[in-house]
Amino acid sequence: MKKPPTKALKEMKVQMMSDNPILGIGNDIIEIERIRKSMDTHGLRMLAKLFTTQEQDYCLKYQDPVPHFAGRFSAKEAVVKALGTGFGEHASWLDIIIINNSAGKPVVNFSPALQKKLDGTTVLVSISHCQLYVTAFALWIKSSVN
Repeated sequence: MKKPPTKALKEMKVQMMSDNPILGIGNDIIEIERIRKSMDTHGLRMLAKLFTTQEQDYCLKYQDPVPHFAGRFSAKEAVVKALGTGFGEHASWLDIIIINNSAGKPVVNFSPALQKKLDGTTVLVSISHCQLYVTAFALWIKSSVN
C-alpha cells in the first residue's frame, strides 16, 4: 500500500505549481577538518554512505581529496535545504549527485526516483573553499528559467 504524501512533499508540490521561478534556496558551511576527522574514523564506510562512486572517483584524484569531499557534502546539505526536505524519507545522500561539468562547474544530478519527484525543475549550486571552510549555495528553480 502506498503511503500518503508527507507535509514536506505536499509543500514541495505546491511550490512547484507556483508562478515564482525560484522555488527554494539553501546554503551550508562546514569545517574541512570535520570531514577529515570523520573520514579518518569511518573511512570507506562513510564515503559509500554519502557519495556515489562517480563523486568518490572525482575527489580521490586529488592529492588532498578532503576539501573536495567537504564541498560535495556541503552542496548536498544546501540542496536539501533548498528543497525543504532535509535528508530522510524524500532524499538520501546518494539521491543527490554533485559532479563537475567539462568547464569545472559543479552540477546537481538526482537519482531517477528523486528526479521523478522534481520533474520540471533544476537545482543550481555553487561551492567555495578556503583553507578552513567550505560553503555551498543552492538555488531550486523551474527548468524553463535555466
